[in-house]
Amino acid sequence: MGRAKEADSCLTDPKIKEIAAAHNVSPAQVALRWGLQHGCAVIPKSMNNERMASNLDLFGFELTAEEMTKINDMNCNRRFNDPGHWCEIANNTFWPVFE
Repeated sequence: MGRAKEADSCLTDPKIKEIAAAHNVSPAQVALRWGLQHGCAVIPKSMNNERMASNLDLFGFELTAEEMTKINDMNCNRRFNDPGHWCEIANNTFWPVFE
């Protein structure tokens, strides 16, 4: 979630913030919970202890079908964490994504 520019981040989107406020959780928790409710394994990363604890606290609320649809409709067909690009930066080596 932190790879996007602030203007592109779902964490600053008014819809996500509204849903977060309704559940008294953070926008990051909403995004992570959305992934869980889609049946995906979400693997958040943080070096901040408070955020690590918050990222694990996803089971005290559930997004409604309406909220899930609202988030689903935000799709912009963009990817912010391209492993092919990231591996070169992080490991100084090319890593083909589709091999």
